[in-house]
Amino acid sequence: MSNDPNLRRTAHMANMVGQVGCVTGIVALLIIGLAFGAGWLLDDMLGNERKIFTVIFMLGSFPVTLYAMVRISLWMVGRAQASIERIEAEERDKPAV
Repeated sequence: MSNDPNLRRTAHMANMVGQVGCVTGIVALLIIGLAFGAGWLLDDMLGNERKIFTVIFMLGSFPVTLYAMVRISLWMVGRAQASIERIEAEERDKPAV
């Protein structure tokens, strides 16, 4: 592997972007799936033919999903920034050859 610090930073950021995409996608599917399941279950328990709770829960899941995606993204960007600072510190402390 190359010892170029710019290449290492770029590879690390590309890795983090992929992780953010995967994690937020899974979280979004989980939240929307739980909202759908809870709404469907509640409608079945109450005998609603029009599935009104399913619609309400699905509409309510979108802001929750958006909030979760933003929070996860910011958390992972913070981790990436700390990791890049660590890589830069290692490069500064490395003796010149």
